[in-house]
Amino acid sequence: MNNELKKRSGFVNILGIPNSGKSTLINKLVGKKISIVSHKVQTTRFCIKGIRMCELDDNVQSQIIFVDTPGIFDAKRRLDKAMVSAAYSELNHTDKVIFIHDISKANLNDNSLKVIENILKIKSKVILVLNKIDLCPKDKLLERISRIEKLFKFEKVFLISAKNGSGCDDLLSYLANLMPSHPFFYDKDTISDLPEALLASEITREKLFHTLNQELPYNLMVETENWVLNADKSINIDQVIYVNKESHKPIILGKAGTNIKRVGMTARKELEELLSCKIHLFLFVKYKKNWMEDPRKYSSIGLNFNA
Repeated sequence: MNNELKKRSGFVNILGIPNSGKSTLINKLVGKKISIVSHKVQTTRFCIKGIRMCELDDNVQSQIIFVDTPGIFDAKRRLDKAMVSAAYSELNHTDKVIFIHDISKANLNDNSLKVIENILKIKSKVILVLNKIDLCPKDKLLERISRIEKLFKFEKVFLISAKNGSGCDDLLSYLANLMPSHPFFYDKDTISDLPEALLASEITREKLFHTLNQELPYNLMVETENWVLNADKSINIDQVIYVNKESHKPIILGKAGTNIKRVGMTARKELEELLSCKIHLFLFVKYKKNWMEDPRKYSSIGLNFNA
C-alpha cells in the first residue's frame, strides 16, 4: 500500500477593476490578512501572493498560491501604469485566472470588458467570480448573471460574498482540485511571500487610506526604514511617510499631531495582532519632491519603473 503524500501546487491570479473585492477575497481564501483593504480604488499597488493548503483526500494535499493584483484601469501616471503592467505580467506564470466582478453593479463596464478580452488573449479560460451578492437586490440577481454569461464563455461562474464568506468554500474546493501535480512551491506553514517589513508599511498605508480624503492617499508612500527586535521580543519599527507636496505634511499630521497619532495607534494595534508581539511604531512624515519618478521606490515593491 502506497502511503506517499501526493502533492499538488499551482498559481491562481485574481484580476478585476478597482474596488471589486480582490484583496478581501484573497484574505478570505488564505484565512489571514495579507493584503490591505479600503473602499477607495487603487489600494493594492503590487502583486501579493497568499498561500492556502487544502486537504483533498487522505494522501493528497493541494497548495494554492493566490496572486492579488492591482486593479486594472486606464492608467495615466507612471505609478498607475506600472501597477497595471504588473497585473497583466503575472498572467504568463499562472495556472488559473479569476476575474472578479461586483455584481451589485448592474453591468460589466467598458473597462471590465476590455480587461476580460485582454486576459483571453493570454489565457483561454477565465473563472468568473461574481462578488457582493449580499448587496445585490435578489430580484435583479438572475437577470444580471444571465446578461454577463452571454458576453463570454467562462470556465465556471461562482456567486460569492468575499466579506461574509458565502460561496468561498465552493470556490476554494474547485480550485484545489484543479491544481497540477507538482511539489509545493512554499513551505506548508507559509501564508504569504510578503516580507514583514513591507507588510507593516502596507498596514500603515491602509490606515492612511481610511483617514485621509480625496486624492491625498494616492500621492504618498510608506517605507519601513528600521526594524529592530528587542531583548523582550518586542519590535521597534521606524516608518517614513513620503509625500510629494510640502502642503500635504500638515494634513497627514493633523492638528497638534492628532491624525498621525490615530494612524499610528490603529496600525500598531493591527500589527501586534498579526505578529503576536508588542510593537513600538514610530512614524515620520517627509516631503520628497517627485518621489513617483524615483526608480528605487518602484523596485522596492516589485514594480517596473519603465512599464
